[in-house]
Amino acid sequence: MQSAAFKIEDVGIETFADELKPGTKLLQGQFTIESFLNAGGFGITYIARNSLNRRVVIKECFPGAFCRRSEGLVASWSRRRQDEFRSLVTLFEQEALNLSKLDHPNIVKVHQVFQDQGTAYMAMDLIEGSDLLETIDGTAARLAPDQIVAVLGKVLDALGHVHGRGFLHRDISPDNILLDEATGEPILIDFGAARKDETRKSRALSGLRVVKDGYSPQEFYITGSLQAPCSDLYALAATFSHLITGEAPKTSRERLSSIANRQGDPQVPLRGRVRGYPESFLAAIDKAMSIFPRDRLQSVSEWLDMLAEKMPPIANEPVVTPSSASIPSASGVTSVYAKLTRGKGRDVLVQVAAVALLFAGLSTIAGDVYDRFQTSTTGASASAEPVAAGIELFTIGLALRMPFVPDATEPDRVSALLPWSPEWMRRGFKIVEVNGKPVQDGSRLQAMMSDGIELTGQDSIKVIFGYEAMPGEQVIRRVETVPVVDLLTLEGGLAFESLETPAGSRIMVSALPKTGESGLQIGDVLVSYTPTGETVGSVAVLAEILRREIKNDVATYGFALQREGVPASGGFRLSS
Repeated sequence: MQSAAFKIEDVGIETFADELKPGTKLLQGQFTIESFLNAGGFGITYIARNSLNRRVVIKECFPGAFCRRSEGLVASWSRRRQDEFRSLVTLFEQEALNLSKLDHPNIVKVHQVFQDQGTAYMAMDLIEGSDLLETIDGTAARLAPDQIVAVLGKVLDALGHVHGRGFLHRDISPDNILLDEATGEPILIDFGAARKDETRKSRALSGLRVVKDGYSPQEFYITGSLQAPCSDLYALAATFSHLITGEAPKTSRERLSSIANRQGDPQVPLRGRVRGYPESFLAAIDKAMSIFPRDRLQSVSEWLDMLAEKMPPIANEPVVTPSSASIPSASGVTSVYAKLTRGKGRDVLVQVAAVALLFAGLSTIAGDVYDRFQTSTTGASASAEPVAAGIELFTIGLALRMPFVPDATEPDRVSALLPWSPEWMRRGFKIVEVNGKPVQDGSRLQAMMSDGIELTGQDSIKVIFGYEAMPGEQVIRRVETVPVVDLLTLEGGLAFESLETPAGSRIMVSALPKTGESGLQIGDVLVSYTPTGETVGSVAVLAEILRREIKNDVATYGFALQREGVPASGGFRLSS
């Protein structure tokens, strides 16, 4: 038996230099460390014995990005990090105190919260038993459908208790649901990422972000995003989808990308392809796993209400085994278009307010949060489909990222630098060649950079820039590696591209309308869509918002923004 309130990893003690050694006494001898359990972004967990000689789990606040252990004491790496580390310790202690108030038979119990060795600790139950991931992998006993239905019901009740007290768990996955060896009861564990009354300061601390591919909803990939009980329900549904089918769930990034490219959702619903379960049980999991928050079940009570509904089986639907589940093909899709059939002569005009650049004060978070579209598009522009009535409103394709901000009147002149601009580049430089071809008046540098190059499947491309430092001077040529990005272009020229930042995936304004009628600036970043609170973390999300709101005759689009770290608001308008 190798599971506890935190999963024991098969890792030698010598591997970790920062953990407490066996025999270490805490809280004046009330706890004695026996062994290392696990380490994560927030801290380190151990098995220990308390003063009553009972085995417990101890979690230590030890965010390695901010602190180190020296002569037994935990301290920040530097004076510059001291305030951040102390804020994390205070936050850890407060959250542990809040979690200790949770009292439910299917939630691991926090017994004590204390400070020692320069940091904070919490002591909780040690649960002997296997987790659901071991059940899925076959290293623990399989569960029959009626057992799975019963387990989900109890975990739902536990999660309702968590949400009812203002918490989000934020790390639900198969390895964080244990089956108690003694009672058979499911126990929800690992509340290290749980949050209550999240503040701007707490969101800025990178150690508080947890993402698990396949289980995390798309909003978890973006620091500062709007999260709600439906976010936990998505992760719970993904966990039980994996348990029922044995298929690892598609990541929310894969799903967003495929939906935006009109390839369909690769996550195949359970209802209609799985036997042995009530139809309402499967339908509730499918709905809770909806990719967009507004389409999900919003609360545990909604989930329970749906379970009570009587649903007939889907007629004439083939039952698909996990090994033969069909996934929409990605071949043959060259671009994505939103078409508007509302009469003639609609122009896209952009008016509006400040948007924003999010580079100041970003937390450093490891991990890939980049959504890659699988469109087979060469270059930045996509060939248009014939339209019988209406106009093309926007296109999605691949492009090479601009290495500078072009001048509004001379697009080939460097107006401003960006954080990824080459070191040799300076304001005022004039780009006169791209890949050996002269830049003509009116040429689009972004299109020239990728002209004749297949971008599909590429992460970056080498581009040769020829520039003049001063008018009439000798042309200097430089080779730069330029990233391939997803690009959404509105009619009129306003364009947005994907941007990977330390805080997660964002959307950046990369081109302005040709008319110049815009309050936006190249380099501005969208954070969330104001009417719904949806986080705009990829061009896929922006495309879905546009597509949906166009159907509803929405003409004005407002966003929460950041500019150089300062919150702002703004948007654009589609005028009739």
